[in-house]
Amino acid sequence: MSIPMFEKRVDLHNHTNFSDGVLSPFQLVKAAKEKGIAALGITDHDTMEGIAPAEAAGQKYNLEIIPGIELSTSSWGKEFHLLGYFCDPSAQQLKNILDTMASDRQKRMKKMIARLENLGLAIDIREVLSQTKGRAPGRPHLASVLHQKGYCRTPAEAFQRYIGNGCPAFVERFKLDLFKAINSLHAAGGIPVLAHPGIYNGDRFISSMVKGGLKGIEVYHPDHSPKDEIRYRQLAQKYNLLITGGSDYHGGGIGTAPAVGTVTIGYHYLEKLKRMVLR
Repeated sequence: MSIPMFEKRVDLHNHTNFSDGVLSPFQLVKAAKEKGIAALGITDHDTMEGIAPAEAAGQKYNLEIIPGIELSTSSWGKEFHLLGYFCDPSAQQLKNILDTMASDRQKRMKKMIARLENLGLAIDIREVLSQTKGRAPGRPHLASVLHQKGYCRTPAEAFQRYIGNGCPAFVERFKLDLFKAINSLHAAGGIPVLAHPGIYNGDRFISSMVKGGLKGIEVYHPDHSPKDEIRYRQLAQKYNLLITGGSDYHGGGIGTAPAVGTVTIGYHYLEKLKRMVLR
């Protein structure tokens, strides 16, 4: 396959304020268009509710929207994130999982707020829910409220002092089995892709994931070094996996926040992804 010298660029991993992103779908699409992105993946955590407004914005700005989702899963005592592309959000098996995860996010948030209250920090869950347009309230939303109310100087400090792993108000989230998630994405007509594998120290499990139905691997990600990219390209070739990549854009919040379009891949990778959907 010949690749054009000046190939269109694609960013397949981004979050909106329907999960833990800062920008609305409209704002995100507008920003991507200004960066010259040809196709934009919307991959909110545990929800696909931001895709329809992103597609409406995509029509306005003539930018292709790739529907996706990111699921947090667990196997072998480790956490792995799965990206699912081109899923049918009305598929019952996936819908049941998303309903369960949305319910757990609400329960988890209430527990963290109760722990913060015991520490003398008054937070109302309605303040947290106002930070997100969907059903997926997460720690970044809580961190934002803690910052706004003056309990910490920055959202990052909220994680460091209160809600980060091992901190006084931290609560574990629901653990979705990785293979159940893969099966649910397949049942919804989607393509399951292992997100940012470089952060897990779990390469030894990838062969088992492939046997369980994994179809792609996110080779290009802000947290991947050039050596990581080489290693995951080689693994993609070894296991005949699709290659994806993206900025994992959230905006603001904790740590560094790469802008949309910081990490892109050539359009031919997206074409391969689409061909698998049509099989």
